[in-house]
Amino acid sequence: MEKLAIIDMGSNSIRFVVLQIADNKSYSLSYQEKESIRLGQGLNQTGELGEDGMQRALTCLKVYKHIMEVMDITNCIAVATAAVRSAGNGDAFLKRIYAETGITMTVITGEREAYLGYLGVINTIALDNFLIFDLGGASVEFTLVHDGEPVHSVSIPLGAVTMTEKFSLGSTIDPEKLQDCLKYIRKKISAVDWLKDTNLPLVGIGGTARNFAKMDQRATNYEMAKIHNYILHLENFEYLYDQITTRTSANRRKIAGLSSERTDLIVAGAAVIKTIFDVVGSQSLVVSGCGLREGLFFEYYAQYCHLAKPRFDDILDFSVKNFIGTLGGVVNAAHVQQVTRLTGLLFDQFQFLHGYGEREKLLLLTAARLHDVGKIINFYDHARHSAFMIGHAPLYGLTHREQLIAGFIAGFHHGISRKTIRAYRYANMATEEDWIMIRKLSTFLALAEASDLTYEQIVKDIHVTFAENVAVLVITTHAGATYNAADYEMKQLTKQFKKEFGITLLLVWK
Repeated sequence: MEKLAIIDMGSNSIRFVVLQIADNKSYSLSYQEKESIRLGQGLNQTGELGEDGMQRALTCLKVYKHIMEVMDITNCIAVATAAVRSAGNGDAFLKRIYAETGITMTVITGEREAYLGYLGVINTIALDNFLIFDLGGASVEFTLVHDGEPVHSVSIPLGAVTMTEKFSLGSTIDPEKLQDCLKYIRKKISAVDWLKDTNLPLVGIGGTARNFAKMDQRATNYEMAKIHNYILHLENFEYLYDQITTRTSANRRKIAGLSSERTDLIVAGAAVIKTIFDVVGSQSLVVSGCGLREGLFFEYYAQYCHLAKPRFDDILDFSVKNFIGTLGGVVNAAHVQQVTRLTGLLFDQFQFLHGYGEREKLLLLTAARLHDVGKIINFYDHARHSAFMIGHAPLYGLTHREQLIAGFIAGFHHGISRKTIRAYRYANMATEEDWIMIRKLSTFLALAEASDLTYEQIVKDIHVTFAENVAVLVITTHAGATYNAADYEMKQLTKQFKKEFGITLLLVWK
């Protein structure tokens, strides 16, 4: 097993994560810490890092060094971004860090920061054409992505900390100063020609973007507290922007979801995001919880596992395999492969009956691949445990709703149960039409699961014929196979099939 520590020291916060790569090459996050250090405070006025900010950073780094010693971690990637990059005493501070902690920290360029953010996004969000911005305390990095590849990137010295200080936006807002700030930001961003009127979806990295997602979730009573891949629409952002910029400092703190650590920085951060919306012409912002740190890890992972590149071609397939790999062999691979294959065949054979397309099939197959993961909690009720785990697993390439739907489908792989329905915490995130689809598709999964009741993979092929309101499912087995148990189990689902599809299902074995 390989353990890797990553430290990301920004202008506002410092983050420390530990990831491990198992012998089967699956990876998982095992530790995380984050502190607000305000390293860039005062940088705009003096051009240097202040002693208080440096001392706060050193205090954290000494703790991180101790944690690495406790965890027996010898491999650490530590990077510093805009504050250290632009400070006159940045190099001296890095030497001081090494002298006092033994941690070797590297300053990365704005272009490399943008690229690492791109890697964090492209491997975790299923978009092909979009614009990334990574808003930190002292700078914002932009990356324009076409067909999944970065075509332009730039770093602009506009950050939540520096803009707050430059225009005195930390307490009660002077409308004139806010307008001056907006004009200043617009001038800087508009100077980059390829940012204008792209009309592409925005992907936002950084604490300000994440905090806007949290505020919007609270404002809209969003049931799930997941931030990564959350979609914030322009009209929702504008509502929050008005709330933030028109309230006094004391009343701003009452906004639900606004972090107490970010109350004084949120106005400047909001001004930057508003200007990005205006200049780019986007109508939505996809908030990413993955960025620079994940980019650093994916780069390391690709080298460690001898991959051709640090970008995964199919992020859903990769993340499903990775998640299964972290479960320590709890899933019977041959059984899952058989159930998934037969589930896909049933979907295709009954396509004339259900009318769903490739996206729905993808959700069904994802459910099939993960339907048994709940066994790691408890064999009993493992279908219900699987539903919960799928809904919260680090799976990439699906929307929040789609991931929950895949979990709901898996929850019925032993048949539809009212007990399971009552246990679904996020049931209201699926529409009535979604639940109709979930019940229909889960019937295919339940039939496929029943056909491999004995874990012998006896079914070779299936074929459907239809006549006079009866669907005949012809099941071909391998020579000499005993199918009595599978036949009995599948027949228990024919009543469910008729309820969901309105026709009789007849099983014929040969």
